[in-house]
This record gives sequence, C-alpha cells and structure tokens, in this order.
Amino acid sequence: MNIILDTPLLRPNEITKAKHGEPKTSAILLISVAITMAIILLMYAGLSYTEGMMKQYSTCVDKIEGYEQRGIYTSEKEFRLALSLCDS
Repeated sequence: MNIILDTPLLRPNEITKAKHGEPKTSAILLISVAITMAIILLMYAGLSYTEGMMKQYSTCVDKIEGYEQRGIYTSEKEFRLALSLCDS
C-alpha cells in the first residue's frame, strides 16, 4: 500500500508570503477609539437636540398658559387646541 502526499517541495532560495496579514494591535486600538468617540459624539448630539426641543416645548406651554390666564381663550377647547400646537 503506497501513500502519496501532495506537498510542495521546499526551496531554500524562495520566500513565501502570507495571503492576509494579521491586523496589528495599533490598528485595532485606533479603530476601537474611533468607534467609541463616534458613539460619544452621537450621544452628545442627541442629548443636546432633545434638551433644545424640551426647552422650546416648555416655552410654548408657558406662553399659552400666560394667554389663558389673561383670558384670551374663551373655552377649554380653544386652550387645548393651542396646547396641541406646541406638540408639532
């Protein structure tokens, strides 16, 4: 029983190169830092936007309540309609 193995012959003068190199630690670290910073910036932008929207809503409600106290709205329906404009 003969076993034939298909193995390449080793040639001492040839240099073989790997098809894909391993990623370096510095590259992995830089990518991780970039992703972390992007997430932090997106969270900060989202919180800033939300805070601004909440301030606008609060200002709108305060104005309408002031108008209501001055007697500008004659019915409850008008007051609720004016408050619904703050939601948009």
